[in-house]
Amino acid sequence: MMPEKEIKRCTVCNLPSNYPGITFDEKGVCSICKKKEKQVQYKGINQLKKDIKAILDKSDKDREYDCVVGYSGGRDSSYLLYFAKEVLKLKVLAITLEHDFIPKQTRKNIENLAWKLGVEIKFIKNDALNKCGRQCVKAWSKNPDPAMCATFCTGCRYGIKKIIPQYARKHHIPILLVGNTPYEKINYRVNLLCCNAKKYTKGAKIKGYAKKLLQNPSYLLSPNSMHKQWLDFISYEGKKGENVNPTTIKPFYDYIEWKEEEVIPTIQKLGWKYDESLNSSWRSDCFANLLRQYYYKRLLGFNDLDVYYARMIRNQKISKEEALKKIEEEGKYDDEVIKEILQKYYDLDFDKIEEKIK
Repeated sequence: MMPEKEIKRCTVCNLPSNYPGITFDEKGVCSICKKKEKQVQYKGINQLKKDIKAILDKSDKDREYDCVVGYSGGRDSSYLLYFAKEVLKLKVLAITLEHDFIPKQTRKNIENLAWKLGVEIKFIKNDALNKCGRQCVKAWSKNPDPAMCATFCTGCRYGIKKIIPQYARKHHIPILLVGNTPYEKINYRVNLLCCNAKKYTKGAKIKGYAKKLLQNPSYLLSPNSMHKQWLDFISYEGKKGENVNPTTIKPFYDYIEWKEEEVIPTIQKLGWKYDESLNSSWRSDCFANLLRQYYYKRLLGFNDLDVYYARMIRNQKISKEEALKKIEEEGKYDDEVIKEILQKYYDLDFDKIEEKIK
């Protein structure tokens, strides 16, 4: 799975030397660790309940729902659904963006957990991921490039950032609950586009993105896919006013620490499982994302999992040794599963892609 050439890694957080913008001092400590990342501070559950009450007090008293939860059936969204219903005691609507790449077990999770919790689900088809994401993987296969692995999930981020809030707004649901944690901020995906730029500015990203498209004109064959790629790209940059109507609240980012030792047993009691074809509960709700993580690891030697645990190390939530063990356990990928995904969902040949990579 790892690139053939060994790469230097930070002696503290384990990030590699090919991570965009990283440098090392004489002791092997990376520039990200030396910035002394601000430690995460949580406001507490009482403040969370107070803030939610303040929003609900100002909203329509005859509302059918208090909040919307984007519900993928994965580990984090399943726990968030439980937390919203059973801990916060809110009237919850779960919104699932349906697409072709949902594992069989994840589909069971979506229906089973919502039923056990007594939560209604609204299914909205995400054709952008079905069509545009598929087209991007096929284009990428013509000229495999780690910087363009981000396009595998074209349409997904747009669905999360636009479709779900728009539905909540239309139906006057005042709160959108999001399950992000402080350790999931992933910048390297778009920073890879900057090539040799000294600063990761928006202009450098756009320039690098345009260069990648010219290097592989297959991406240009679908204007619709290109449009969705652009919408996904600008959603990474963020916009002012994102937190207005509905109000976005991130319980595990701002208020309460997300603890795996509490999360996993809680959802397992509700019957939650990860797909048997995978080896981890982490990001196990979408085959398109699994494919993306596989090729980041294959081409770079690291992926989102390494970055996630590096942040946890810097925030003193886990030791380097514990993180390395988890990465080893959770970061294994079965080539046969990847072959099946490529053939079944994209009509692509794993071995032909491998030849181009080598």
